[in-house]
Amino acid sequence: MSITVRAGAALKSLLGGSQEVQIDGTTVGEVVERLSIRERLCDDTGKLRRHFNIHVNDGEDIRLLQGLDTPVKDGDTLTILSAIAGGADVARKLWLTFSQELVGKPLIWEVAQKFQVVTNIRQASVSKDVGIVGLELSGEEDEVRRAIDFLLQAGVSVEPVERDVVE
Repeated sequence: MSITVRAGAALKSLLGGSQEVQIDGTTVGEVVERLSIRERLCDDTGKLRRHFNIHVNDGEDIRLLQGLDTPVKDGDTLTILSAIAGGADVARKLWLTFSQELVGKPLIWEVAQKFQVVTNIRQASVSKDVGIVGLELSGEEDEVRRAIDFLLQAGVSVEPVERDVVE
């Protein structure tokens, strides 16, 4: 059963950079699992994180239906939207430089877990001595700012991308 999954512009990294993909599944949860995005969309208890909304056929939010157990059928459309309130969504493209002491630490993963942001690694060069990562952070402006502050406090050098950007 082919289901169309759409994501808002700020969340297209969830779908591998596309705003729309086709996938098979019989429930919303199965579709989320097959897209390998459960960890991004769901909390530790398996419930949809509060800053995401998923709508079936441009209708009800799945929270008002059967949650991730909401059935879907061939031809249905799931739309994943950011429910972040209190400010506009932003996307910041950054160069991160990790020292030898930080290369082995999962700091980008921690950012994605601790803050309501989407992380998209655009480029990376990592050795045992240094790591340089081109990272796009998107989400509500305050959350992006908090994520950047976390990286700075951890000792990561953070600089805005101003040139040599691959789109």
